[in-house]
Amino acid sequence: MAELDDFEPVVQLHQRRIYRVLLGMVRDPDTAENLTQECFLKAYRSRASFRGEASVGTWLLKIAINLARDHRRSRLRGFWQSLFSASADVADITESLPDLHPSPERVFLAQEAVATVWAAIEKLSAQQRAVFILRFVEEMSLEEIAQATSLKLGTVKAHLFRAVGSTRQRIEEGRRDE
Repeated sequence: MAELDDFEPVVQLHQRRIYRVLLGMVRDPDTAENLTQECFLKAYRSRASFRGEASVGTWLLKIAINLARDHRRSRLRGFWQSLFSASADVADITESLPDLHPSPERVFLAQEAVATVWAAIEKLSAQQRAVFILRFVEEMSLEEIAQATSLKLGTVKAHLFRAVGSTRQRIEEGRRDE
């Protein structure tokens, strides 16, 4: 495909999005960076086999999601638990918010709210977490998520419904415990 012959513009256009998705899935900036590089290397090597059935962005997301799944499978459960760090994720998210000069109190409350949401998301299954992040962080349509994850549309809807319900429940439980 002609648009994949010169691969540098493809990387420049999609690198930040792929990194954000991987960071949301693996919850470790270094691992997300490595998987991002691996994603583009894999895509570059297999660019001749790109059939154009989906957009390049969706194709890259599918590669990234599969890499994240493979990474998760190759690690012990305890390894993953040690990687979860809400403080790094809060900093990453709050840096992307527009600077409206909020008060220190508002910043603290926002960081606390984001940390609470991420803590709830961490407890989701890997599939639910991926669907949740693609929908609410990347703002992808359900159809795009289905393509990127190789799931049926109904399955994506079910995962999203369960993820939202579970996240809401955990957040409310956390509020009651305070």
